[in-house]
Amino acid sequence: MIGRSCPIRTVAGQSDNYGGWSTNLNNDDPGTIRHFDPLDVVRCALVGENSMRNHAFTLSGLSHSRSFGVSLLDLSRKRLSPRAKDAVWVWCEGQHVLGIASVRPRVGKQSWEVSNLYLDSPAKLPVADLLEHLSVSAASQGAERVFLRLQQDDEVISAARLSGFFPMMQETLFRGSPLSEDSGQGSLFDAEMRLRKKEKPDDYGLFRLHNIATPAEVRTLSGMTFDQWAASHEQSPGRYDERVFEGDGAIRGWLGTARRSSVGNIATMLHPDAEAVTEDIVIAGLRRLSNTKSVFCLVPEYQYGLSRTLEEQGFLPEGAFITLVKSTAKTVRESKLARSALASSEPM
Repeated sequence: MIGRSCPIRTVAGQSDNYGGWSTNLNNDDPGTIRHFDPLDVVRCALVGENSMRNHAFTLSGLSHSRSFGVSLLDLSRKRLSPRAKDAVWVWCEGQHVLGIASVRPRVGKQSWEVSNLYLDSPAKLPVADLLEHLSVSAASQGAERVFLRLQQDDEVISAARLSGFFPMMQETLFRGSPLSEDSGQGSLFDAEMRLRKKEKPDDYGLFRLHNIATPAEVRTLSGMTFDQWAASHEQSPGRYDERVFEGDGAIRGWLGTARRSSVGNIATMLHPDAEAVTEDIVIAGLRRLSNTKSVFCLVPEYQYGLSRTLEEQGFLPEGAFITLVKSTAKTVRESKLARSALASSEPM
């Protein structure tokens, strides 16, 4: 179920790209949801609002958190870009900015994610309305779904559900140490050189592997077609490397590693019949990250073998998260209806 769709608040009769409904960018009336203005950086600094917590977690943000001030400057620069002009919203009362949220595409334009959700006192804010504005922005630019990752105990989850976000899966973030190339721990893949670099034609084989290794309910929410799956990818920041191995004429496993500064990230996907080599592929990945100081791995709840293997390698849980997703199909329909209703009501 998509959930309710809240109307865009109107202020001073201004018009924008959302069916003729808008907010006034120059009027900070109490209780206003409007587009982000670069001057909001100054407003936050003047009133001391520089410590709002980001409730949204992207894959890159899990291991490389950024301060509120740095994020504000980034959003200010992006606001000047025509592509991102409608992707950042704020909730303000008077001159006080109490919430800032942004949405951005993942790999493809069909799938977007909430990248920032800075809130002051979430229980007192219309978080569902703010998320609805993000959904409309993404839908107007081609999004079929919007993802949102929150901590499992975050009070914002209930507001996200009201806005039409549906829980897709739970995840655990593990943190541990890399392995040196001469650590002494054997790896089937290092020994037999079975891992090869991923090539573009492998994408279809990886999609088939995804369909086998991922529960049906997760596939349904994240995207059933090849294009939807490809657009929903999350890629770790930094120097990224992908490897695959084959068996019986098909891709049986995938290993992704990334390094940025002294931090590494690892991810893997295996055919259910190949789970016996989980330890080998994890060791191969940790060796590829030997020049980092710490390694993170975000593990979906259904990858039991990976969680167990990481714990055996000394990894510890760093946090528990839940990823929610919203289909924007209803948002698009209602936005079109709103534009049609407004057009029919205008004098000839």
